[in-house]
Amino acid sequence: MTTGELLSGTGGDLVAVEHGEFVEVEHLHPQPRQYVMIAVVLVVVTGIEVAVSYATGLNSNVMIAVLLVLAAFKFTLVVSWYMHLKTDAPMLRRWFITGLVLAFIVFMIVALMLHGLVNSSNVYRG
Repeated sequence: MTTGELLSGTGGDLVAVEHGEFVEVEHLHPQPRQYVMIAVVLVVVTGIEVAVSYATGLNSNVMIAVLLVLAAFKFTLVVSWYMHLKTDAPMLRRWFITGLVLAFIVFMIVALMLHGLVNSSNVYRG
């Protein structure tokens, strides 16, 4: 390897080699074309969500499940590309996912507690 040669590292990193040693790691950010392609995918998925929400012959439970899956897909795309989580350090990804899981657990606990306070005729028992 020669001085100043750039090698493609794992995870889209650039590793500079100087005097036979790896010295600097910089993250490659997506190019504008990639941002536009992700935006097109997000628009298409949003169109599918609107179409599913207007579907009349679809069971409401199936509709909710499909919309949740599509929303999770869009969330993943936005977080990984537009918030640069894809190119961040693995530790930052772990912190983000840990916070997300903890927030979901707290949400589910509160939702189940509130559900327990309402009887079958939707009247507050508190």
